[in-house]
Amino acid sequence: RREASDDLFQLIGVHLADARQTSPVAAFRGRFPWLLTNIAGGILAAFLSGMFEAELQKVVALALFIPVVLALAESVSIQSVSLALQSLHGGQPTVQAILKKLRAEAVTGLYLGVASGLAVASVALLWLGQTRVFICLLGGVAGGVTCAAIIGVVMPNLLRLFQREPQVAAGPITLALTDMVTLTIYFTLARWLVG
Repeated sequence: RREASDDLFQLIGVHLADARQTSPVAAFRGRFPWLLTNIAGGILAAFLSGMFEAELQKVVALALFIPVVLALAESVSIQSVSLALQSLHGGQPTVQAILKKLRAEAVTGLYLGVASGLAVASVALLWLGQTRVFICLLGGVAGGVTCAAIIGVVMPNLLRLFQREPQVAAGPITLALTDMVTLTIYFTLARWLVG
């Protein structure tokens, strides 16, 4: 149980022992570097959104759904990171085992993405009555969530391969990458549909 609790803290870039310590300066030094990953990801997301400003101006409704599109992908990516970290407790994974988990998680991500995309896109269709927003949301959520599941499995294993600490680094890096990939899919689909 203690190991599971430590994993939860490490997903957000904090060691449980560091979270219990009393010095605010030490807490800052241990946590801020991982927030830089999120800051950089957020700034890149803003630049990426700016590249698709014309599409967002043509169909303002697309901007209304950015939070839910990102939240779904981020949630799935962290679920996948958690599962990957659990499998790393058993030791060094083999390439064959990683590929097997990657295939399974990609299919799971696709199922989750299509189901979530249908739910969000259906609400948008009923609310706004715009077919292209429905298609964009369905494709954006399905694609973003599928990629998020893959990133979530790959990142901890990749960090382990490069002798880095996946428990602390995987969560923040995965979230930043997931945001970039999801926004790219969503906005590219919007450009294609609105174009």
